[in-house]
Amino acid sequence: MTKSTRYLTQAAIIAALYAVTGVQTCALPIYLQNLLLPGSTTWAIQMRLSEALCVLALFTPAAVPGLTLGCLIFNITYAAALPLDFVLGSAATLLAAEGMWLTRKVTVHGYPLLAMLMPAIANAILVG
Repeated sequence: MTKSTRYLTQAAIIAALYAVTGVQTCALPIYLQNLLLPGSTTWAIQMRLSEALCVLALFTPAAVPGLTLGCLIFNITYAAALPLDFVLGSAATLLAAEGMWLTRKVTVHGYPLLAMLMPAIANAILVG
């Protein structure tokens, strides 16, 4: 397998995983909260398990376009997303993944802590 074929394949698989896990888990906390505390739910808080896939940017550069494309696909197909979500959400994911890939070798006691903070920083600035 050539290097470009492997890169495209990894990016496509990561994009598909991100889009599918985002769709499956976005509403789950709302339903659980409504079960535990009926009538207390809003869409103000969302939990996306797909965000855990951002860690893949530490291991392969293909994760950068894969995560970005997966986020865009999720936002386009998610009924509650607005057009601004398409742009800012995808931009935040792109910045986070690229930042993780670029800072992956900066370690604190052997852990890439700076890289692991990139998704939180990018989402706090662009999405928040």
